[in-house]
Parts: sequence; structure tokens; C-alpha cells
Amino acid sequence: MRNRSTTRLANSLFATALLLFTAAGHADDHAQAPQYQQIDGLIREPLLLAVTLDNGQPAVLDAFVTRMVSQTPLPVVLITNGTVGTAEFDRWIINPNRYASTAIAFARHGYAAVVVLRQGYGQSSGAAEYADGSCAQPLHMQAGAQDTRDLLAALDAVRRQPWAAPDNAILAGMSAGGFAVIAAGAANPPGVKAVINFDGGRGAIDGKSLCDKAGLLQAYARYGKTAQIPSLWLYAKNDKSFPPLMGKEMFDAYQQGGHTAQFITMPAFGNNGHVFMDSAPESFWWQTVATFLKQQHLPASEAVPLPETHLPAPPALNAAGKKAFSEYAATQRYEKAFATDEDGDWGAAYWARNSREAAETALNICQQEQRPGAGKCTVYAINNRLVTANTP
Repeated sequence: MRNRSTTRLANSLFATALLLFTAAGHADDHAQAPQYQQIDGLIREPLLLAVTLDNGQPAVLDAFVTRMVSQTPLPVVLITNGTVGTAEFDRWIINPNRYASTAIAFARHGYAAVVVLRQGYGQSSGAAEYADGSCAQPLHMQAGAQDTRDLLAALDAVRRQPWAAPDNAILAGMSAGGFAVIAAGAANPPGVKAVINFDGGRGAIDGKSLCDKAGLLQAYARYGKTAQIPSLWLYAKNDKSFPPLMGKEMFDAYQQGGHTAQFITMPAFGNNGHVFMDSAPESFWWQTVATFLKQQHLPASEAVPLPETHLPAPPALNAAGKKAFSEYAATQRYEKAFATDEDGDWGAAYWARNSREAAETALNICQQEQRPGAGKCTVYAINNRLVTANTP
């Protein structure tokens, strides 16, 4: 039994579109499994937002909402994505569930949390904000203008939903999405009460330099001159894209306007803290965010408890496999699945678009990691539900 360390969603839409579903003997289980993990007290469902941008052009934005079961409209948090800067990832692999844990954290504390992919990402229409740029000419201000159009159009569409408060919202984003919400917040959209920037920036090269650093700082300075909405800037100590010193330079350029903004260096997370918003457990960052929310007189108290999971580990796993399954059982990175064989080989998939894709990807990873002659991989769990009979 070999040590299996492949725990990431390695192939997602681009690869699984070509993958035949091979879990014979459990096909009915997979067909009956819910498409999206549901949590007591919350509703999770996809959205496709048909919007008209402020330049008069139509667009469709890929989104997913996580919200409390409530008879009254909820404050909205609009959460937007980072980027790798390649179409293979941004168009074919990324989907709104990459930010499932972030959305669940906000939803548990009283928000309608809507993850929105900007144009050029996932199933959103159009081209990404970096499409016409290069490192020599990254067009930071042009990117910020497109981001602002996308996010404000999305916010307008979300506010028309019966579960959304029309005048109480937060903008939150990670990496390039952090830059996007700072740009959108500088337009001071009515009803937006706060902006949260998780490790935001554009043009990272190696964690030490930036594409057109002078132009990027100039963009932040221009945003800071007009912004009136309080903002929170969070940068992990071991961020390998935008280290805290670099984040502080961006913050200082922005803060020249003298408005209310806070910069906080977060603890190190994993091998690269740049991904803490989408990968770290809620406990890593929520209290820091909650303190800021309370200062803005926004909801911050728990309204729905985290689900308790009690999934027994597959019996054949070695110590590394059991550790991976323990992480699987605890994480809120939906949609997810875990596959294994009778020899203890395994594969785990996270952030799939739906449960079937998660199952297919976990199977594919398990099969790729098998030693010759090993038994057949089957799906052991989808989200927080066992789907095979090989439990202890």
C-alpha cells in the first residue's frame, strides 16, 4: 500500500469532460446523490446572472448562492475570484464552488453569500480583464474598470432576488478579485457598507516584483482618492504572490485618501498563504473579519452552526491516507468526493462544479495513483455522505 498524496482537484471540468463514469455497481448511488451539499439551515444553489453592463452591453455571469433559510431579506456579500491568468484554468477549471468555504462562513453568520465569477471565468461570458494586456502593459486601470462593471451589474441583479436586501451589501475578493473589489468599492455603490480584500493585487511575477508596479500603485492611489467605503486588507505572512510588504505598499498608495481602511498581516497558512481565503478553515480568518464587521455595525454572530461530520475512514488506508480522509471529512470545500480501492489507494477531489463531477474526478485521481494489479477504485464518499458499503 503506497502513500497517496494527491488531494487536490487536479483535473476538474477540462479533464473530466473526457472521462467515462466507471464506478460500476454504484451508479445508482451517484445518480441519486444531491448535486450540491446542503447544510441544515442553509440553502446552496447555482445562479446564472443575466445582466446589462453600464456600457449597455449584455453579459452572463456564473454565480452560486449560499444563504440562510429566512423569511426576511438578507444582507448580501458578493465574493469574487482570483486568477491564474490562463484560459485553461480560468475558463475551464475554475467555478464558483472554489469559494464554497468562504460563502458558507458568511452565510452561517447571516448573509446571502453570492460567489460571482467575472467575465472570462468559468461559464461567464466575455473575456477576462487581462485578455488585452501583457506584463509589459498590464492595463491595470482598464482591468479595474471592467471588474467594476461586472461586479456592480452582478450586485444589481442579486439585489432583485427576494432573499436579498436591496441596500445592505459587502464586496469581498481574493487576489485579482481583491483588486477588483477595491476598484468597485472606489465607485461608492449605494448600499455597499464594506469591502474586504483577501491578498489582493495584480501582476504578480515571483513574489518580489510586479508587472508595471508604478502603474499598479497609481491605480490604487486613484481608487483611494474617491473611495468612502471602509475596507479591510488581509495579507498572509507567507503569501508567495503578494507578501505583506508588497501588500502594504499597495495599501499605503490607496490610503493617501485618508479614509477608513485597515491593513492586517495574517498568520502563515500552509505552503502559501495566498490561498487562505479559499483553502483555510473558517476558524483561520473569521474572527479577524468579524471584528471588522462589528465595527461597521454589520452581522458577525453565528446564526447557523457548522455541520458535524462523522464519516468513518476506509479501513485499508495507511497513515497518510487516513490523514487525507480526516481532512476531507472536516473541510467545507464543496463539492467534494473521496475514492479508494481495497488496497488503500485513494483520490480526493474538491471544488467541483457538482457532485457528479467531484465523484468522477476523485475516481480518476485514484485510478492514476494505483499500483499495477490493484483492485478497482470506487467512490467512497460524496460531500458528507458515504456511497459505498466498504465501511468498517
